[in-house]
Amino acid sequence: MTETYEVFSISGHYVLHNEHRSLWCSKLDGGLTPSNSSALDASLEPVCLGVCYGIVGRIQFLPDSPVNLVLISDRQFVCKLHQHEVYRINDITILPLSLETPHLNLHTCKNHPPPPKGAKVAETDTKIERKLEEEFVKWFEKSFYYSTTGDITHNLTELQQSTSYSDTAIPLWNRVKERYFWNLSMLDTLISSYSQFPEVCDPWIIPVMQGYIESKEVEVSLVGGLLASTLSFNSSPSLEEKTLTVTLTVVSRRSKYRAGTRFKRRGIDVEGNPANYVETEQLLEYNGHVTSYTIVRGSVPVYWYQPLTNYRPKPVLLQSPEESLKAFKIHMDNLISQHGKVVIVNLLDSQGKEAPLGDEYAKVAYMYDNEKLTYVAFDFNEYCGGMKFDNVSALLKELDGITDNYGFTHTCNGESLQLQKGAVRVNCMDSLDRTNVVQGSIARTSLKNQALLMGVPFAELLTAANILWANNGDAISTQYAGTAALKGDYTRTGERGVAGMMRDGVSSVTRMYINVFRDTNRQAAIDIMMQIEPELLDIRSGENEELDCIPSLLEEGKRCMPSADESKSLHKSWICQDYSTGQACGVWLSANFLDVVTIDRDSKLSLAISTCDKLQIGQPANSLGHYLRIVSGKTVLTIRPLTADVTQLQDCLVRMAHAIVSCRDDLGIPTQVQHGQLSKPNDLMDMGLDKIKSSANSIGTKLAASAKRMIGEAKGVLDSRGSSNTSPSPNIGRKVFNLFKRDEDDGLYDDNLTKPRKTKLFRIKRSFKRSDFKKSRKSKHSSWYGHKEAAEITEIPVEEIFRVPRDSSSDTETDDTRDSSGESLSLTSDSDDGSSGARTHSATWYC
Repeated sequence: MTETYEVFSISGHYVLHNEHRSLWCSKLDGGLTPSNSSALDASLEPVCLGVCYGIVGRIQFLPDSPVNLVLISDRQFVCKLHQHEVYRINDITILPLSLETPHLNLHTCKNHPPPPKGAKVAETDTKIERKLEEEFVKWFEKSFYYSTTGDITHNLTELQQSTSYSDTAIPLWNRVKERYFWNLSMLDTLISSYSQFPEVCDPWIIPVMQGYIESKEVEVSLVGGLLASTLSFNSSPSLEEKTLTVTLTVVSRRSKYRAGTRFKRRGIDVEGNPANYVETEQLLEYNGHVTSYTIVRGSVPVYWYQPLTNYRPKPVLLQSPEESLKAFKIHMDNLISQHGKVVIVNLLDSQGKEAPLGDEYAKVAYMYDNEKLTYVAFDFNEYCGGMKFDNVSALLKELDGITDNYGFTHTCNGESLQLQKGAVRVNCMDSLDRTNVVQGSIARTSLKNQALLMGVPFAELLTAANILWANNGDAISTQYAGTAALKGDYTRTGERGVAGMMRDGVSSVTRMYINVFRDTNRQAAIDIMMQIEPELLDIRSGENEELDCIPSLLEEGKRCMPSADESKSLHKSWICQDYSTGQACGVWLSANFLDVVTIDRDSKLSLAISTCDKLQIGQPANSLGHYLRIVSGKTVLTIRPLTADVTQLQDCLVRMAHAIVSCRDDLGIPTQVQHGQLSKPNDLMDMGLDKIKSSANSIGTKLAASAKRMIGEAKGVLDSRGSSNTSPSPNIGRKVFNLFKRDEDDGLYDDNLTKPRKTKLFRIKRSFKRSDFKKSRKSKHSSWYGHKEAAEITEIPVEEIFRVPRDSSSDTETDDTRDSSGESLSLTSDSDDGSSGARTHSATWYC
């Protein structure tokens, strides 16, 4: 059993104490000092505030707020994992390390009288700190697990591959996998003191993991196999002796890297960490025999995000395939080193808004060029629409030919008999609902093999497995999106009904509300736990809506200006994209400074207008489109505004340059403005200031009506906060287009076509057309969805992965590209000499 500690308050300290050890927590500086247990001196007049079960660590919500100690105030025994007791944290208590004694929500100590009612915590930065604390406490509710005696962060395969993970001579906190050690940064004080006081520090360092763990004991009939071979029966055993109890467990481990909420954390970071990465392990065990199967999920591992401008926003690609490949390679190298072979199952739609993201995924996977990676595209909504989720069997049938030798891990009394040789990585847009359905189906297929090995009837395990996987999906979905999983009724019961669809509708609305009104504070609480500076700019704006992110950011920019006279200090403001990082950023221009704050990352840049002596408008390397480069001494900033129409881009760049030139004119400082290819500095040509000013004026007249409409829509969103009768506009005039359309002349795609690649890419699709079914409407199948075997797996042609011209003799389509909605987009680019002459691409690109 986990240990219980009494929490005492004495002069200058809080003391967590039991008969074995104590922890002294300073009320003055927040320091933690562990020591061997000794009776508290009665002269200190200790007051018992209650009991707790350990600490999560220290946390400071704001730089000027007191340090807090996070106590485990309520926990629940879950199961035993590898003979170690596992507990779930049901509740935590925030203990401010200050001289005021607050009233704490702790269980009353049986050995001491109830404490006197404490004073409320002094309100410093009350509204912000209270919001952060509330979200932090909610974040911990029934989603974090720990064990004080064993490692729960490694799966069985990893435990068998390395003996160091189970070596008790090594401290537990030093054996666990850092990816799942969520409170590592909160325990830095104790860890830094470990080298000096190892014996007294070690019990206080409890690794906490977010995810889901649940176990069920199932009574089964013995039909042969390993269970029969390990039992000794009499010559005529009774039926009762053949009824055994096996344990079925599901363990999900959620990565702390790129941790966050649904619309705040997407894609992958530069260190190869995808958002919403979860490793799930299914264990079946009895009498020393343990079998384990591991499967993973994670966001599409390329650079992308979704602006929350409507209910189903279009994903936006942020970087070129080459840039995404760098992070993708790190991620896949880690997966392959951990699991062996890897099969990607991509469930994104092959048409519509999701198609460009799926295409980018296929390109990067193909460019990765590793024979241990296989990519499989399965349009879940196309094949399993109309509540026909049974058609996932078509995917499972084709996957079986790829993963038939992956197997699962099997041990007997700690001895390894076989190891899992590969893993399946599943994703959809959120890696939640569709992913839950497919992962549950794949896991049931593996469970059938695990049960067969042990001689257990699979049918007797099916109900328990369905419940465990449905609960697992709900838990992962709640942690990422704020609600239980959609389509959960199918995972739980194997059937899809109207009641489940109605529940999904309620969950969808709830998700949207949480994503719009709570996600900023939730993300800030997570970032603070990871010791990442939160986006306090968004927190202080009030309601945290992404729907009105532009006006709220710009208003915050006004408040950040140094001058009290805001109307005079702030000249212009824009929402832009930084070319070097691909991240969205807010840009504010005042009389003396140009301030840039990234929306998605915690960085800020401030340039003095007096030093911005060179402005360059042109096209950087490896990009189709123009940017404004601002040169301030050794600092170079390359940005462009996020505009609704590509034809307005150059106009907006000219207006931005004109605004900066005007500020420098007011200071009496000349400015050099150039245009041309930014990748060729020697070829840049001077652009006359008179031309800049006249162009800006004419552009301003042309865009006045559009700007007025955008401001009106943004104002409507802001005003709607205080009026229940006014519905906010779902679109404030911003539509972000794909910033990285590529020219087929740069040679990248030709190289990929001619060079042999080891990565195999497949698509699972229907093996007949809808028209074929219409000819046989009297068949037993009520619709084409019901034809479970009507699928085939085919290799994706390279020509469909990369944008290459079709054979003109066999294709007479017009020269255009098509976006995900099917609209035709004419593409033009500047001529090679840097002039504005347009050149139309004579090709149809597949993207």
